[in-house]
Amino acid sequence: MEPAQDDIAAATIILDQTVGIYRTAALAVAARAGVADHLDRPRTAAELADMTGMDAASLRRVLRMLASQGIFREDAQGLYHLTPAAVLLRSDASPSLRSAVIMFSEDYMWRSAGHLGDAVREGSSAFEQLYGKPFFEWLGTDPEAASTFHASMVGLSETGIEKVIDAYDFPATGTVVDVGGGRGSLLRAILERNRRLKGVLQDDRSALREHVLDTPQTAERWRLEEGSFFDTVPVGGDVYILKHIIHNWGDEQATAILRNCRSAMKTDARVLIIDPVLPDPGTPHFGWALDLVMLSTLTGKERTRQEFEKILNAAGLRIGTVFPVRTLGEYSIIEAVAA
Repeated sequence: MEPAQDDIAAATIILDQTVGIYRTAALAVAARAGVADHLDRPRTAAELADMTGMDAASLRRVLRMLASQGIFREDAQGLYHLTPAAVLLRSDASPSLRSAVIMFSEDYMWRSAGHLGDAVREGSSAFEQLYGKPFFEWLGTDPEAASTFHASMVGLSETGIEKVIDAYDFPATGTVVDVGGGRGSLLRAILERNRRLKGVLQDDRSALREHVLDTPQTAERWRLEEGSFFDTVPVGGDVYILKHIIHNWGDEQATAILRNCRSAMKTDARVLIIDPVLPDPGTPHFGWALDLVMLSTLTGKERTRQEFEKILNAAGLRIGTVFPVRTLGEYSIIEAVAA
């Protein structure tokens, strides 16, 4: 007896999820080989194989699968074209997600994902179980991995910056403090959009060394402050930004960071957390998958609004408004004020 149509549809969902790892692997093959960099014009799989040192027949199988997902476009002549998605895989794109794809396919990420069951069983990071130390501590011992990771964070951070600025009404004057702000791409864009604002970029020495704040539009309106947000944050800011920071940490560490912001801020200042806000159960959202990245690799997690309220209240803050941002990963801006 043939299975009912509903049973086939249900089985298709399960099998599609089961083989999803191969879509990720194929994307990583294309990113590592730099396929998109060679598509200055439409090319065949054989041409691309010659240019990237791949086997032509095997590369074609990878590319046609990616074309079925809208990453590349394959025409009737067997030529492959760039799509808007493929452009993001070019190393010269701005922003580029090539390094992010490579980072997520590094051996330590595959191993951590493969041991997700251990993280669920033990309630602790699979990465730390495998490598014997927390992710960021380990990253400091591997310069090559650190370089790829930081490049991936640049690409992810710079994707949709203008959408973030569009979503929030920054004050006309005052000081914006970007806590753990990396190279300062977001802070630079804020200062360029708001010509009377000043800015402070706080991060470690290696990040500040590569800052991008020094432009004609931001001249004499910014400064750098080296330090750890676990120790202190710059005092006297009007707006404190924590972009892609809080979700990296568990509740205890996240509360400590927020408490430092509360101690440093003016009475009427704002703290902006830019992270996913998990929706009602069962609602499709990028944050659900990202939460499992945090579970397997770091000690952090994605949070619901109620979970954000809990850590904010513990730090002497409360949620004012939540602003959805139409950008990569379905992020929101959580505006917090003094409780």
